[in-house]
Amino acid sequence: MKKNKVTLSHLAEKLGLSISTISKSLKNSQEISEETKQLVVDTARSMGYKGTVEHPNAHKVIAVVLPDILNGFFAQVLSGIEQIASQSDYKVITCLTNDQKEKEVSYLEVLNTDNIDGFIVAVAEETQVSGDYSHLQNILDRNIPLVLFDRVVEELECDKITNDDLLSGLRTVQFLVEKGDKHVCMVSTISNTSVGKLREEGIRRQIKLYDDVLLNIITNTDEQQFEKRIEDALNYDGIDAIIALDQMAGIIALNKAKELGINIPQDLQIICYSNGLLSEYSYPKMTVVDQHAKELGSKTFIRLQNLINNEEDIKVTRIHTLKTSLLERGTTRA
Repeated sequence: MKKNKVTLSHLAEKLGLSISTISKSLKNSQEISEETKQLVVDTARSMGYKGTVEHPNAHKVIAVVLPDILNGFFAQVLSGIEQIASQSDYKVITCLTNDQKEKEVSYLEVLNTDNIDGFIVAVAEETQVSGDYSHLQNILDRNIPLVLFDRVVEELECDKITNDDLLSGLRTVQFLVEKGDKHVCMVSTISNTSVGKLREEGIRRQIKLYDDVLLNIITNTDEQQFEKRIEDALNYDGIDAIIALDQMAGIIALNKAKELGINIPQDLQIICYSNGLLSEYSYPKMTVVDQHAKELGSKTFIRLQNLINNEEDIKVTRIHTLKTSLLERGTTRA
């Protein structure tokens, strides 16, 4: 059975002090005597208070659970989280699931203790495919702050930070069509994730607005088959442009086009999601849908920090959507 959450009001009633005194004591305010502060802290701990309890030189600890960091996007998000967290005297524990649900469940079970002040999670692909989010719900049931980012779960009532994935798909198609492209190929190795599905939905919606524009869809099942299907599309289908929903798919498409001697961007334009190292140092440099990953990371941490420090009885669940931008480089025509 879930225990009732201990609030500042409960502590105030227990000790016969004002809520203001309780709050200042927990924040180690110099306005409150050391004796009173210690009494409040001890009582808060004994009653199972989950809010913030400040001490000189104390560190808060958050856990960040990521699918991987080979994907430059997640590495940049982590950098944004860590940079702001360290400025706020937080320690960051990072766990990599390799997109495996079992690892995600295991990490969260180990870390779901009073020693962790909050969680930031990008859900593993296997978790999204399974539709089982009980391990994440367990964290919420214990009133531990949780913020999901990028790969989020609509069914969970928690804060979420996302990009405008569906709208970015619309805008990307419109950009290519305005450049004169009539046959677009979407390639993806993340078709099972929420972000992959939203981007694909945006692309499909926009394509339907044009009677004379065709769409090919190539998704990753096996790497060799994936490359072969891209090669066949470039050789035989008359592809004008490629939209890659992730960096890996974009680099595979670019390398295959160069291998076939296709002139880029004159005969083939390529746009790739995520402004990471692979796309930045490709040749030609890849035009990307920039998700502003470091900014997303810092905003995600700030939201988690606000939840951790929130001393109100009622918390409002928020969903933040950040706008992406198209960063034009060498794989699209000027």
